[in-house]
Amino acid sequence: MYWVDEKEIKEVSEVIKTRNYFRYQGPGVETRTSKCEKQWCDYLETDFSLLLTSGTNALVVGMAAFGIGPGDEVIIPSYTFVATASAVMQVGAIPVIANIDESLTLDIREVEKVFSDRTKAIIAVHMDGLVSELDSLSDFCKEKQIYLIEDAAQACGGEYKGQKVGTIGDFGAFSFNMDKVISCGEGGLLVIKKGMHQEIKKRAFITHDTASQYGQTMKEEFKDIAPFFGISSRLNEINSAMLSEQLFKLPKILEKLRERKSMWVKAFESAGVSYYKGHDQKGDTSTCIHLKCSDPMEAALLAKKLLKENIKALPAQFKPAHACWQWMESMSKRDYFVPGLNPYRLTDKEYRYDKAQFLPTVMTLGQCLKIIIDLDISLDKEQEKISKVIQLSSQ
Repeated sequence: MYWVDEKEIKEVSEVIKTRNYFRYQGPGVETRTSKCEKQWCDYLETDFSLLLTSGTNALVVGMAAFGIGPGDEVIIPSYTFVATASAVMQVGAIPVIANIDESLTLDIREVEKVFSDRTKAIIAVHMDGLVSELDSLSDFCKEKQIYLIEDAAQACGGEYKGQKVGTIGDFGAFSFNMDKVISCGEGGLLVIKKGMHQEIKKRAFITHDTASQYGQTMKEEFKDIAPFFGISSRLNEINSAMLSEQLFKLPKILEKLRERKSMWVKAFESAGVSYYKGHDQKGDTSTCIHLKCSDPMEAALLAKKLLKENIKALPAQFKPAHACWQWMESMSKRDYFVPGLNPYRLTDKEYRYDKAQFLPTVMTLGQCLKIIIDLDISLDKEQEKISKVIQLSSQ
């Protein structure tokens, strides 16, 4: 989260003064939330966006709207936040893990290995702002007649070949948690591909707000949809007010992040320092750079040296709940928040997960030292930081 200042405070204060905090304020009334959704449609050049309480709920609502559920498998990468797997299980489907490659995103060859006749979708995660290779994944999904989902929680504003991530797959999910590119404290966004059937979009809205079919504000919009119960994951006016201001700042934030990352890339390439790249460096959100060390021991030792210099750096595998072996023990019949709804208890297929299955990911993440790019320091300080990293990495 960057650049929260008096502008956000002003917008939030105005909402509080009105005492109108709910996203609905009567038929035909444009609220902060509905206005913010239109702003996202304009920014992403799409025709449907839905604000929710989290990026996790954006995935859940999207999958539910597309009919993904019990009996289905969804392929996810071995390097992703636990919420990606959790969201799949919440709709009753089974997450199937595929190894990443040196882009730190899904490896299409590994996807092909774990594909089955039960696969309903693939979730491409643009991890750490690094953009996934979407051409081969999109072609594969079209060939197999399955859905391509983009988890862009950590890549808001990122691009793949000139198109905003989150708008290329059948649907995309974004997060506005406080440690994301922009934030409203907590929130999410579901974006459905432009031109997709209206029924899917209506089902998504109803799913995110189970009462929307019955209230006077939206009732007429859903009269052609058979009533069903969803969940309650509406975003409120306070969060929406803050997010609108953050969205206004997003292009400038990305410009400054990319300016700084280009300094790192130029210096690394000049010094012969290896680093991990996504599939579209220009479209990278540039929140961090991933130094490639010779082995996990070097990555751990270098991280300690850098922390002594007040440089934020951490081996990628050490970040809690981001490597699959940190959370895959929950992908079993053992326990669940509603045990009777555990998808592993509702299938006739046996699933086995072991860290040994993900040795390519273990090695890649073990060698990867993630360095955070900081907008709160001057360019001169950033250059000093880069020089120090190069110096210490060569020792």
